[in-house]
Amino acid sequence: MGTWHKYEKKHCRAGWVVTLAGEQGRELEEFYDPCLAAMLIYDASCPGFKINPARFYDDNDAALADMKRLAGEYD
Repeated sequence: MGTWHKYEKKHCRAGWVVTLAGEQGRELEEFYDPCLAAMLIYDASCPGFKINPARFYDDNDAALADMKRLAGEYD
């Protein structure tokens, strides 16, 4: 999770947030950086949730577990 843009079809959690936001996500990433762009996208998507940017560096298992937990909270 510590390497940005190393793979075309694999992203860390922040990378997926930016990628799924499309062109606007890419523009945010270019203007700021991947981490801040992802935080801004999370904030716009779910104003009641503030993500800790350290979560962007979780390993795959921890990231997936946290996303599943959040999905249950925000259903």
